[in-house]
Amino acid sequence: MKKQFIKILALVVILTFGLGISAYAFTAGYGSFAELAAAEDPSDYNIKTNVVGSNTTILAIHGGGIERGTSELVEALGGTGKYNTYLFEGQKAADNGSLFIKAINFDEPRAVSLVNKSDYTVSVIGAAGNDELTYVGGQNKLLAELVRLHLTAKGYNVKTLSIPDRIAGVMNSNIVNKNKLFNDNYQLGGVQIAVSKGLRDKLATDSGALNNYSSAINQALSKSWPIIVNLMDKVNADKGQGFLNRFNPEKPNFDKKIQKALKKGAKNPNELIKNVKAVSEE
Repeated sequence: MKKQFIKILALVVILTFGLGISAYAFTAGYGSFAELAAAEDPSDYNIKTNVVGSNTTILAIHGGGIERGTSELVEALGGTGKYNTYLFEGQKAADNGSLFIKAINFDEPRAVSLVNKSDYTVSVIGAAGNDELTYVGGQNKLLAELVRLHLTAKGYNVKTLSIPDRIAGVMNSNIVNKNKLFNDNYQLGGVQIAVSKGLRDKLATDSGALNNYSSAINQALSKSWPIIVNLMDKVNADKGQGFLNRFNPEKPNFDKKIQKALKKGAKNPNELIKNVKAVSEE
């Protein structure tokens, strides 16, 4: 009877928070990489980095058997030769979920160093659910919206996450948001892409689906995003520079223009670019 009650309670909690939660959202996991390294056999996990001199880094911090399909997606994107990539992969025969470190606690030194040196960052993680859904979050709202629009244009079902969603990816402590300051003075943060189990399983086994999905993200990163960055430079041009400027009381003007562009509700990537252009010229 007690076990049945626990199962029912767990189901209620899952429905309350929605199916977008991480597959391991209720797993405490390790609080740091040092903690994990002290407890786990080194042969049970693998770390792969590929640094190509890009200003963009893509992460799979729950790769391999931890959240199947995330490594495959990051490697497909890295295969274009345009982005730095980082993978932390579980390699156990079973129970790779025990290697889980939450994104807000992920501090493996090579990952931290690579992110700190990158202008733009994207983290691919897993979400629960057997349907084919993508959830985008993170502090970089413009890039997140670009990713959403490019994926939607290819027929994928994409939802935007924000607080209080458990995988919204908006906290400063999330590794994806620890990239370099935009133009040395604005904390732009990164984008977290959470892919449902159903879609991840498909990406891991169907190369055609993987190429189609990854190409949409690649288009957002390599084609549309550089255009928007140039437009944002105009918004940011009259601001002071340096670390302390992130606390500049005038900085909210930058936020307001980004929000204004997003509120216009672009239906496709080109419309979003036009909307950013409009607010940058005001």
